[in-house]
Amino acid sequence: MKNKIFSPLRLNAAGKILICTICCREKDQAEGLLPALQRYRSSRIKTVSKLSRKAGWPFAILSGKYGLISADEPIPYYDRLMGEDDLGKIIEKNTVFLKKNGIKMIFFLIPAPAIDPHVVPYLKSMEAAAESTGSELKIIFVPPYPKLHFMKSRIN
Repeated sequence: MKNKIFSPLRLNAAGKILICTICCREKDQAEGLLPALQRYRSSRIKTVSKLSRKAGWPFAILSGKYGLISADEPIPYYDRLMGEDDLGKIIEKNTVFLKKNGIKMIFFLIPAPAIDPHVVPYLKSMEAAAESTGSELKIIFVPPYPKLHFMKSRIN
């Protein structure tokens, strides 16, 4: 497939664009429900969220427990890493999210599997859901947490 120049107007006419990333281990352990963006304590998540706001595109987080969720989705504290055994259930949840929101293109910003092998099931779940819905998946490997300062400086 040829590389295309991405025009927000052209793409939005054809279907919605989603920017997403995976959840993180560090979470606010407050009781009750918190919006996902507040629950997850990650510089990467905050930076990707800011990037999506600047682009004017919706932002979602791929949870190891809930699948794709919007950043404002209220969730309780949990401690679960997605594994291969979770793929069927998470793929189904991701597919429902993409269809429900009319998503046709996904920018998925994640750490590289060579650096963090725990991302492999998350990546597989997005690849399968994108294929199932006919959405175009663009995977962008981001540097580990301490090196995200380069992204912050470009989107502030």
